[in-house]
Amino acid sequence: MDSELKSIRVLVVDDEPQVCQSVEKILKRKGYHIEQALCVSSALEMIEKEERLDLIIADLMMPQAGGMELLKTTKDRWPNIPVLIITGYASIASAVEATRLGAAGYIPKPFTPEELEDAVKTVVVKGPWASPKPEKSDSGKEIDVDIPFDRAEVANATSEEYVRHLTRSDLPLVPAGRKAATSEFCALGNRDCKRFRTKGVCKQAECPLVVAERKRAARVAAGSPVVRDPIDVDMPFSLKEVAAATSEEYAAALGRDGMPNLGYWQSKKHASKRVLVVDDEVVVVNSIRKTLIRKGFVVDEAFTGTAALTRIFAQKYDLVLLDMRMPDLNGLDLLPKIKKYRPDLPVVMVTGYASIDTAVEAIRRGASEYLPKPFSPDELYQTTDRVLKRPAA
Repeated sequence: MDSELKSIRVLVVDDEPQVCQSVEKILKRKGYHIEQALCVSSALEMIEKEERLDLIIADLMMPQAGGMELLKTTKDRWPNIPVLIITGYASIASAVEATRLGAAGYIPKPFTPEELEDAVKTVVVKGPWASPKPEKSDSGKEIDVDIPFDRAEVANATSEEYVRHLTRSDLPLVPAGRKAATSEFCALGNRDCKRFRTKGVCKQAECPLVVAERKRAARVAAGSPVVRDPIDVDMPFSLKEVAAATSEEYAAALGRDGMPNLGYWQSKKHASKRVLVVDDEVVVVNSIRKTLIRKGFVVDEAFTGTAALTRIFAQKYDLVLLDMRMPDLNGLDLLPKIKKYRPDLPVVMVTGYASIDTAVEAIRRGASEYLPKPFSPDELYQTTDRVLKRPAA
């Protein structure tokens, strides 16, 4: 393989001469031809003069202009030259931004000679879209698919018995005939139940609460039949179905005759944006929904990757918030499937396992943003607002 790299020409741009010299020393051993520049202006002059460059390695932070500025200029004027960003100030935000601008790689300092060699070889030989390294698994301690924590810590805060009954959703699984001392979750009704908390077991063949809910739903359906015929002045209809087919604003503006009050409906500056939240954690989905509804979003939910694809095919969305780890499909694998059928649909990758590597890979596969958990409502607002205002690629 080394013989294939003898003619590779690399420009190293860093304001620290020691870094340039170290990078040159490492890569020269593999037969690369190395040039050095201590600032962006000098680098641009050298690029102009060079007949051919196969790679630029640029430091992110430099006086006057840094690697991000060099990356933008290179992509505008010499789009075929890959740029590898190196930095001692690594962050997920800068990794996402660099990748979105077209960086072929992003390496935090300090790095080993092997890490540099592998990154350079990936760019110049395999190309920048090589598969990411497999994520490390810590299944011995992992309980949850999105929020990593330690079993011992949970046991200290609750009990060993509680930890033994925890499932992947954080909800304790209560075996029939046994009582979980720290939970009031009833498996029969699949919910928290005060009766179960006091008695420890439910001897009913079917949960009374479920039966009551089913009867209540039947009474409502009997009193307000759903008519699937076209909406007309004399036909009753379901506001929920109308909202699903049009928008929440349209449904809210409908009068008793089924016609919208245009003065109210058109007074809105714009129709509400429809967002799909894809996450297997019910608590996470509910929190995001409550947060976004306050800002006027219409929020739908999907708890599996398969359900998400079904919804995306059937409904037009303005934004998808996609969890990276789910039971049936990894978000990184689901992302290309979404972009294949909805290439203009913005997708924000959300994860409790944030890392620079997965952030870079998510952007490469088409994500518009990368949002680490936990996040505040303001961070969620800022991210969704930024993505929705960004022009379509």
